[in-house]
Amino acid sequence: MANDPNPYGNYYFVLEIDNTEVGHFMECSGLKSAAQVFEIEEGGLNGRTHKRPGQSRWENIVLRYATNTSMRLLQWRDMFIQDRFGERMDGSITLMNNAGEPVRQWNFKSAWPVSWEGPSLKSGASELAIETLEIAHEGLTVA
Repeated sequence: MANDPNPYGNYYFVLEIDNTEVGHFMECSGLKSAAQVFEIEEGGLNGRTHKRPGQSRWENIVLRYATNTSMRLLQWRDMFIQDRFGERMDGSITLMNNAGEPVRQWNFKSAWPVSWEGPSLKSGASELAIETLEIAHEGLTVA
């Protein structure tokens, strides 16, 4: 990945699952981690509250994509519907620059598909048919 300080667009990114490129998506959210905060009030000093870190957690990743012929993500979700829970997979979301070169990568581990939502269909509309996939995981690192 290049060492370029200029900002990049957020419109070109790729999902990989177990080192296989699954596709390009229209939207991605949930690249977030946060820690629980414990507040300890100090007795006798009313203006003093200590804040201590608790458990860290990661948001679920939500991907939105145009319906296409690939069934890979639906098959992965179907495994969990059929109670085959052993198929947790590692993956990554890679932001690309306009030349198709990686700029930043968010790696996640032990992921599984929480939910899938099919497109809203309207006979009078001209938009793309959009599907949504939500992925739970056990950790996110940035490379």
